[in-house]
Amino acid sequence: MAAPPKEAPPEIASAAAFNEAAARAGWPILCDDTCDFTHPMLGGLLELWREEAEQGIPERQEMTARKLQPFMSNVAIYERLSERTQRRYRVRLMGSNIVQHYGELTGKYIDEVVPEKYLARWYALSDVAICGRKPVRVLLRADTFDKSHIVAEYLCAPLLADGGGAKFVLLGMVFDGRRPWSVVEDEARRKLGLLVAPGS
Repeated sequence: MAAPPKEAPPEIASAAAFNEAAARAGWPILCDDTCDFTHPMLGGLLELWREEAEQGIPERQEMTARKLQPFMSNVAIYERLSERTQRRYRVRLMGSNIVQHYGELTGKYIDEVVPEKYLARWYALSDVAICGRKPVRVLLRADTFDKSHIVAEYLCAPLLADGGGAKFVLLGMVFDGRRPWSVVEDEARRKLGLLVAPGS
């Protein structure tokens, strides 16, 4: 087993904290806890999560292959693991449409495959769902693995381990290369009431 990174990034537990961290670090990402998705597939996946969340955050085992089947090619599941004194994330499931953009990462630790300069934002995507204990919508420019021409819309939602405790993240991802990040970002910022990026 590969050694974990020397120091994991600080945890982020809310959309507001995520957006503040993104602004400080210059990440081309926006986090939105209203979950007003553009892509209907992500809205359908959120609806499934909410149906399973009637008694609280759903357990990972509740999200069976049969229930996820309509979304499977656009779904990933990450597991949060504690090693030594820090957390790591391992990819447990990765749909075929995601593999086309990021490669096959199933079974791998995020810190083993993601370049170090992008690692904090990958951790933040999972932390904001697990620590915030609710789903969020994330818009981003897919810079990792030389995909900066693509804009992605994510659902990030927490799932419980069998024994309780939020330990998994359900991610739905849709990729679009038709509209530039600058246009998507400005629209999203105006909708969320955030400062518009300089030069817009």
